Amino acid sequence: MRIMVFQEWNRVAENDHLWRNLCLKKWSFCNFSKCLGSQTWKQFFFKQTKQEYQMALAQPEDFIFKEATGNLGILGPMAYLSGNGPTMGGREKSIICTVSSKHMLYAWDVQEGTMIWSSPVQQPSITHLATLPQMHLAFTVDLEGTVKVWNCQDQDALATFPVSQACFSLEVCLTKDGPFLMVGNSEGDIYTLTVPELRGVSKVHAFKYTVDLLHCSPDKKWVFASGTHQNILPRVFFTECLLKPSEGKSPLSLSIPFSSCCRACWAPRRTSRITLMYRRGSSKKTGFTTFDLMTERTGGRTVIQVGTSCNDLRITRGPSAICGRILCMSSPHLWMTPCMCTCGKRKAVIHTSRAAVTWNT
Repeated sequence: MRIMVFQEWNRVAENDHLWRNLCLKKWSFCNFSKCLGSQTWKQFFFKQTKQEYQMALAQPEDFIFKEATGNLGILGPMAYLSGNGPTMGGREKSIICTVSSKHMLYAWDVQEGTMIWSSPVQQPSITHLATLPQMHLAFTVDLEGTVKVWNCQDQDALATFPVSQACFSLEVCLTKDGPFLMVGNSEGDIYTLTVPELRGVSKVHAFKYTVDLLHCSPDKKWVFASGTHQNILPRVFFTECLLKPSEGKSPLSLSIPFSSCCRACWAPRRTSRITLMYRRGSSKKTGFTTFDLMTERTGGRTVIQVGTSCNDLRITRGPSAICGRILCMSSPHLWMTPCMCTCGKRKAVIHTSRAAVTWNT
């Protein structure tokens, strides 16, 4: 009987579908069509897990760096253009884009440490950058609110879209219906544009103030929007309503009853869960709270509901820590990743410029 059980477990352990699901869940941000190669999903899982463990133990002297030379100006926002996920044998090059105070956009080969492309000088200066590694595209916004898309190979931009006001947020959303770019401006409007043509799909007036934050959920079902003004309540939009607007109808959305939000991040493994970071009071104390979103059919229509999934947590000073499951980071972004605590339980750490805390969700 025991031998039969072992044989059954061995059969399950070799199931390719099982290892594929584990890989997709653990590295949902990766483009597996380029990184799997001839390896099985099981081989990829163990190879990548081992590599991550070795990287976690790396010391500063284990890294190779090359200092950029030349009059490059002050380098600002930076993002991966390609090669931001795990690969087999390092076949795919890692390319990053960065904005320069010289009013230019650069592309760099990370492994070689060399610049491989630069844009013409832009007037006025570039303020924001976003990339879509799956399509090797970069998106920029300048001081006058002109949105541009680049392939970082040709000299000129592939397309442009003028926004009448200054823009403060960019978010690229790769959905089952194709890629879209969302832009938030100083008048509280959110533009949704096609990629790479930059044709207008919808325009929504979300707030009376600037749209400083735009974040699409991992499953592309939700779009979080907020401003850092203390009187703004964040809003969550049903993505499909922004991509396929109905004439005369407002997009399905919900205001989250929580003010003074300064950062936000979706949970990578719970795609309808979002954590907000806020600063309040004269001392600007930092705190975190987490919400779960859901939709429900009521009276023949769909409504969005929100519930608090984590007690409010405030940081006074210091580092401090309690057990938890999400990792957040400030300055300038907030993000999440799981880790392990000494007791063997999964936890996560929230890092800010002054403290590190963890909690259960």
